[in-house]
Amino acid sequence: MKADAPVPEGFLSFDFVESYDGKPGLPFLSQFAYATFSGDLEAMHRREGYDSDAMYDVTRNIMLAQGVLIPYPEKYWTAEVFLNGCGKESTAYLFSSDYPFHPEA
Repeated sequence: MKADAPVPEGFLSFDFVESYDGKPGLPFLSQFAYATFSGDLEAMHRREGYDSDAMYDVTRNIMLAQGVLIPYPEKYWTAEVFLNGCGKESTAYLFSSDYPFHPEA
């Protein structure tokens, strides 16, 4: 969607900003981690044995292992990405990350 595009009925819209105000909820952070997946679609979306599903858990675990801070629960958000349109399976994931970014941590 483009900036300022109308939001379809039944959907919510949130503004993402670059600064952290230290308060829960809006405005959410615009900083994010992005992961793409390939392979068995069923395995990517498997929920059994995962906190959410395989893509969520793998993305989160890689971020944490690399020292990327997750603003949980204050400014936390995630989103599946449908690279080939919403009628196709999701093969990518966005995960909110916090400032400062510390890749060496």
